[in-house]
Amino acid sequence: MKKAVLASFATLVLLAHGAARADWPEKPIIVTVGFGAGGTTDIVARAVAEVVSRELGQPLVIENKPGAGGAVAATALSRQKPDGYNLVATTSTTITLDPLIAKLGYSADDFSYVAAIGQFPEAYIALPGKGWTTIKDATDAARSAGQLTVASNTALDKMLTRYIAKQDGVNLKPVPTRSGAEVVTQVMGGHLDLGYSSGAYYPQAENGDVVVLAALADERISGLPDVPTLKEQGYDVSSVNLVMFVAPKGLPADIQGKLTAAFDAAGADPNVLALLKRRSVDPVMLSGTALEQTVDTHIAGYRQLIEATSGD
Repeated sequence: MKKAVLASFATLVLLAHGAARADWPEKPIIVTVGFGAGGTTDIVARAVAEVVSRELGQPLVIENKPGAGGAVAATALSRQKPDGYNLVATTSTTITLDPLIAKLGYSADDFSYVAAIGQFPEAYIALPGKGWTTIKDATDAARSAGQLTVASNTALDKMLTRYIAKQDGVNLKPVPTRSGAEVVTQVMGGHLDLGYSSGAYYPQAENGDVVVLAALADERISGLPDVPTLKEQGYDVSSVNLVMFVAPKGLPADIQGKLTAAFDAAGADPNVLALLKRRSVDPVMLSGTALEQTVDTHIAGYRQLIEATSGD
């Protein structure tokens, strides 16, 4: 009799948990943006949150926690419960690259991957007056001049520049800048020969004020279809940086499914797509297994890049 009572109690507990799960979410969801208010990641996250909130029937509350290139927010999230009520909006390289090059409080294995909506149009740029149309043109000029300067603002672009310089046997000198906007200013002012930018260059490229020498992703930039990628120019390297939403590791499958459906709706929402276009962000939508596989592929590529440039 006692065993029967215990079994019945266990069944009731399971049913109660199942009912609670079926009602998820029952309260607001906190989305922490790993960067300051007003940046591209923040603005995209807020637009996406409006749609996801409507789909789930609960508010998504945006909080900004900038610091260490998104690492502060990612570290805090990795210590949260995987109940679906805490997410982080960040750039994918915060998860895929940064733990490989710095000792951080998390690794890529500490997260459940919810969605990626949008891809930064990373590229190398120069002044049209240089007469270059590809990175090969720039490295040929570096060979003749002895050195070219490159406006730089991330650890990743320094590695990419080292890789290109090493492959072509030239001297490309990275010069630190504080932001992507400053990269564009330095290049347009003729102070530096070329520069890396994650997207701040885009309006100037559309106006013809700068020329884009290479797209860094695996595919060409949607708004600049004539610009070849690094791989198309003979460099076996790429960089893909996504606006990504993650949860703590261990997110239950049913909650993951609800989040995936809601974020898929956001990725197809006309207002979100219009915002991505205004912010010069390519419209990419990944979720579930496809996103997990993409993350793994990016990590493998960055490991190869680190190995290829180590000791330089």
